[in-house]
Amino acid sequence: MSAATVSVIFILFAVYVGFQVVKNFQLRNLNKALAQKDYDLVEKLAAMGLSRKLLGQYNCDLYQLRALYLGEDVPRFEALLRQMIATEYKNPADKKSFLEQYFHTFLLRENKQYADWLLEAIRAFGDEVFTRYNEQAYAVMIEKRSDLIETMDHQIDAKQYYGFSLGVILFMIARQYEYLNDTANAVLYYKNAKICFHPKAIYVPVIESCIERLEQPEERETARA
Repeated sequence: MSAATVSVIFILFAVYVGFQVVKNFQLRNLNKALAQKDYDLVEKLAAMGLSRKLLGQYNCDLYQLRALYLGEDVPRFEALLRQMIATEYKNPADKKSFLEQYFHTFLLRENKQYADWLLEAIRAFGDEVFTRYNEQAYAVMIEKRSDLIETMDHQIDAKQYYGFSLGVILFMIARQYEYLNDTANAVLYYKNAKICFHPKAIYVPVIESCIERLEQPEERETARA
């Protein structure tokens, strides 16, 4: 290997390392600003041209959306949410992840308006399996249906869903059992759902709260009275 080739490799490696250092620096600043609830700073950092080149449009949009949501700037949050729903990002997996995570965030809060916007985009995504479980989750959480237990159990048996989506299906079966006042099955399915989620998933604290509530006899008796 010639000295010139070695020099080129070294320069390219140095450029790559420098890129990663700056990228990680920007990420640390964004996460630090979020942790400190400095949402204006998060917005400014995410809007910087340098940030968008290093982190990509999708990641920067996510940080801005999170800052607007936590900062309770409803008009601008809704505008950016609609913008992100309409945007075609380079990686389709990014768009799918965004739709899924925010749809379930608002589904758990029973926010019909935002859930409707996101479900419309999920349907337009064109993934039948993806659409089916999200529509069923909507039916349980927003429409309060309790007639989908058998259907969703068959989907589990068909092994079409794994990880997050499987956890959602199990959660929705548990919620239907709650509607039917079947506490034993509700707790069983909530516990099975929890196993499917990452410990930091949005469903985990909700599941823990449900289990704690349902496993306290005095609260159950009060709820039935």
